[in-house]
Amino acid sequence: MSDHVIAITALALVFTIATVTSVHMGALAIVAAFITGTFFFEQTSDDIFGGFPGDLFVVLVGVTFLFAIARNNGTVDWLVQASARAVRGRIALIPWVLFLVTAVLTAVGAVVPAAVAIVAPIGAGFAVRHRINPVLMGLFIINGASAGGFSPISVFGSITNGVVERNGLPGNPSLLFASSFVFNALLCLV
Repeated sequence: MSDHVIAITALALVFTIATVTSVHMGALAIVAAFITGTFFFEQTSDDIFGGFPGDLFVVLVGVTFLFAIARNNGTVDWLVQASARAVRGRIALIPWVLFLVTAVLTAVGAVVPAAVAIVAPIGAGFAVRHRINPVLMGLFIINGASAGGFSPISVFGSITNGVVERNGLPGNPSLLFASSFVFNALLCLV
């Protein structure tokens, strides 16, 4: 059996076990890396740890923890409510406010699905209250999350910029963020 088939089989097992049980997929993946690395690829634990992006892991854990604190202490809800009050009854601006709030949340580190999951119910309430098309409101929220998702300190931005840097490729984190933001804003404008 080739190395590729062994690695793909291990990955498929990780997904399968994590899907049918409550075991954390990340923990399973680390165990699978050690089992396949040690028994099939004859690597030492130092070799296996050498391929693990520890710096990225620390960034992801820290940012996720910070966002969880902001969510639990009510900061996110306060931010959305204060932003909606700032438009002073101009209903056409409410989707744009939620676009910007979601973009800010993901730009400072919230994972895109988490930011959407938090802001979308609030946006749905605004849509019903102000008779805004809920699909339009949802698109603004999702595009806002994508707009902020590639900031240099966000999860996706950190991953992308880290991979580019580790592989010695030319990259510009600010241009990546600005391009993503402008593209998603233009989608909402259309």
